[in-house]
Amino acid sequence: MYILSVALRYMRSRSITWVAMLLIAANVVLYLLIISVLEGFKEHYMNKLQSIHAHITVDVGCLSWGIQKPEEWADAVAKADPGIKGVTVGLESPAMALFDSARTVGTLRGIDLERELRTGRLGEMLYPRNLAAELHEFGMHEQGGMRIPGCIVGGAWRRSYGLKAGDRVTFLFSNDDGDPRSRAFHILGFFEGKNQYLETAAYVDRRLLARLVNPEGTEGAAKTLYVWLHAPSRPDLAGVAGKVRATMLGILKAEVPRHASLLSVETWQQKDNSFYHAITSENRMMRIIMFMSLALIGFIMFLIFGRLVAEKVRDIGALRALGATPAGIRWCFLAQAVLISTVGLIVGLAGAYFAIRNVNCAVNWIAEVFRIDLFPGESFGPDRVPTRTLPFDVLIIVGLSIACSWLGAFIPAWRASRMNPVECLRHE
Repeated sequence: MYILSVALRYMRSRSITWVAMLLIAANVVLYLLIISVLEGFKEHYMNKLQSIHAHITVDVGCLSWGIQKPEEWADAVAKADPGIKGVTVGLESPAMALFDSARTVGTLRGIDLERELRTGRLGEMLYPRNLAAELHEFGMHEQGGMRIPGCIVGGAWRRSYGLKAGDRVTFLFSNDDGDPRSRAFHILGFFEGKNQYLETAAYVDRRLLARLVNPEGTEGAAKTLYVWLHAPSRPDLAGVAGKVRATMLGILKAEVPRHASLLSVETWQQKDNSFYHAITSENRMMRIIMFMSLALIGFIMFLIFGRLVAEKVRDIGALRALGATPAGIRWCFLAQAVLISTVGLIVGLAGAYFAIRNVNCAVNWIAEVFRIDLFPGESFGPDRVPTRTLPFDVLIIVGLSIACSWLGAFIPAWRASRMNPVECLRHE
């Protein structure tokens, strides 16, 4: 009990110990705030990448005729791993969209609507939200005395041209021979993606698009298989892609052996490999820098306790004379380190929680008062600062703060425990 009493007495008598607490608290706030913002941006951009690409994309290369049996191949690939939710098939063609007098460049995406709504991401992006319940097929619709097929248009076009369900859009594109073609479509609804690229497109029936692009080809042809997983961020994503590749190679060697080398299987991370690694490397480097800043806590504690031991030499001699053991003397100082780090952590965690919750208020205040836009939406993407705090980061900062405080105080405490009590009492 005397160890705790001595530790509290020394803490009250030295204002530098309170400064150490505040430094630990400030370090905790800074670490968690920066890492939470970085994790928030990482999550934002990872979601963007996933919204552009399927979890795994299978492309058969330069086969102009496409995949002749897409449904069969898709069902075979879906059995490659239990974590696969399903496989959709698709066909894309660049096109020019005509809305009344306006025109713009975009993409026509041919899909199997039922399979896409059941397995893919389209059902999550539909606008209005109840549109999925009303969609059964792209079908033919009467409009102006004409029967035209339906389509689902991206939200970027809806906002730019004031479109609404029931409007007509005409797409200009070329077939595999380079001949210009056009087709009018009836707008059934819209989809809202997470990026401008995804929304400058329209979904149409895959079989219809296959006939338009290649009139002499197989009606059911597709160009790409999209593999969707239950957990897209699973650590063994590359392993699942390997199983998909092995399955596809088996199919190609049986169906079209001379084209097996054209197979391409990529995960959503590999589709934008440089961007993905830039985000993850930046996040990792900032963590390393913040970990290194924690060494400052250990250095500060070393200086504080080195000075404290030098000032309390006679007290150490008196305690030893009264029967205190070397271990007891050592723990008198180490207990202070634990108390300082514990109080600093509690204050720091509370401050970090407040800072993370109010970071957008602070950014808005700085923008209004100092006219400095710290996070312009046109540069960073999100209209507000995203944050995401991982329990792992909280545990790391708590563990390292206590460890650094302990290590910084240990050498002075060990030196104090080794002092000769007689020499300590003679110390002036």
